[in-house]
Amino acid sequence: MANIQLYFFPASPFCRSVRMTAKALGVPLELKQRSYHNKDHLSPEFTKINPDQIVPTIIDGDFTLWESRAIMRYLVGKYGGEDNSLYPRDLQKRAEVDRLLDYDLGVFYRAMLETLMWPVRNRSTPTKEQQEQVVKAFNRINTLLKDKKFLTGDNVTIADFAMVVGFAAEFLFQGNMSDYPNAMAWYKRMQELPYYQEVNQAFYDIVEKMRNPPAEKS
Repeated sequence: MANIQLYFFPASPFCRSVRMTAKALGVPLELKQRSYHNKDHLSPEFTKINPDQIVPTIIDGDFTLWESRAIMRYLVGKYGGEDNSLYPRDLQKRAEVDRLLDYDLGVFYRAMLETLMWPVRNRSTPTKEQQEQVVKAFNRINTLLKDKKFLTGDNVTIADFAMVVGFAAEFLFQGNMSDYPNAMAWYKRMQELPYYQEVNQAFYDIVEKMRNPPAEKS
């Protein structure tokens, strides 16, 4: 199996979901780390690879692809075998995964970003409307997981990988996460995956620095 090159930011949620997919499939990645602060993704060299100048981006032989959900589907399609539970071939099961991928992109991740992550970065307070949106999002996930181990059933899918990277911001929530026991049980199961900590630690490190910035030297 030839190595796939992955251009990525370590803490990027979309890069983390791609890396978990590859880990679950046993697909080796040649990691090409970019630096957001150094604006590596805006360099002429990277622009030749990806004119949209975004990560994650993969190169598989002579094929280049970006957008995390497209990459996850591609990896399972190419390396997942005849039928893989990460992205099932059964039309209805696959539709459930696709629905959650769309919901995450359009609703769930946006709520996590605007209400939990941006206020920490900007030293601001989320609005009442934003707080209501994140509570609604947590309730939706909690209800969805009422009788399931993972978001669509007993098996982890790429929808779980896509959504858990946003849900990981739960520790920034000012409310009580014990109000969402099904969601938190799912989150714990995701954290117990053998590759979860390795892939996601960079995110926790960065958020911790945002919450507790180093003291300025006098």
